[in-house]
Formats: sequence, C-alpha cells, structure tokens
Amino acid sequence: MSNSQPSTSSNANALSDFELELLKQEYFFLQTTIEDYNKQIWAIKALGITGTGAVIVLALQQNKSVLALVGCTIPIFFWVLESQWKHFQRGFYPRVGEIETTLLETCQFRGPAIFNSWNYALKRVTSPKRKGYVWDGLLNPTVFISYILEIIFLLIAWKAIPLI
Repeated sequence: MSNSQPSTSSNANALSDFELELLKQEYFFLQTTIEDYNKQIWAIKALGITGTGAVIVLALQQNKSVLALVGCTIPIFFWVLESQWKHFQRGFYPRVGEIETTLLETCQFRGPAIFNSWNYALKRVTSPKRKGYVWDGLLNPTVFISYILEIIFLLIAWKAIPLI
C-alpha cells in the first residue's frame, strides 16, 4: 500500500493554512485599496481647494462679487464627488474588520489589526450608527468640513466686494 496521498488530518491542516493565506492576501489587498481611495480623496480635496482659491482671487482681482457667489458651485461639486469616493471606500471597512476578528478568534493571531486597533485608539465604533451615502459620504465630517469652510470664504468674498 503506497502512502502517496496525505492523511485526512494533513489535508484539513493544509486547507486551514491555505484559508489563512487567502485571508491574509485579501486583508492586505483591502488595506491597499482603502489607501488608494485615500490618495484619490486627497487629490479631489486638493483640486477643490485650488479651484475655490482661484475663484476667490479672481473675484477680488476683478472686483466682481457675482464670481464669488457662482464660485460656490466648485466646492459643492467636489463635496459631492469626494463624498461618493468616501462612501465607496467605507464599503470595504466591514470586511477588513471581519477578517481581523476572524484571525484573532480562530488563530489567536493578534496582528495585523490596523482597522480595529485604529478604531480602539480613537474610541470609534467599528460599525457606523447610520449607513448609506448621505451619512457615510455627504455628512461625514472628514468630507464636508473643508467644503463648508470654502463656501464660507466664498460668501465672505461675495459680501466683501462692493456690488457694481
């Protein structure tokens, strides 16, 4: 009798190792994807701030308050765009948390724990109280604060320039 096939327990162990390797690969893929979204979000935010700054400078140079008022559309456009990206990005968070929990519970594997340890350090709940585009994107403070400030600056410029 040849022993060419591994025993059942050896197959089960190899499968566990295989599943563990898949989970690790998926985890780091998701983390990289989340970081890529962050890069795009920063680019969107930078473009919005640059556009708003250019409109403020142009309105002040041309002494035309209407430019500042119409310029409010720029931060609104970028706010909506960034909120969509943030909403898409947040779709990956539950799976990352699930993988971290699975690794901790099944393998007593304490790391990597990027998502859960970050939430713990900042005293945040891993699952948001409200879900959906409006809460994850539009009304997410990390998204809207800079755009609200841009709109405020544009409105200040609009009021500061005398109407001609």
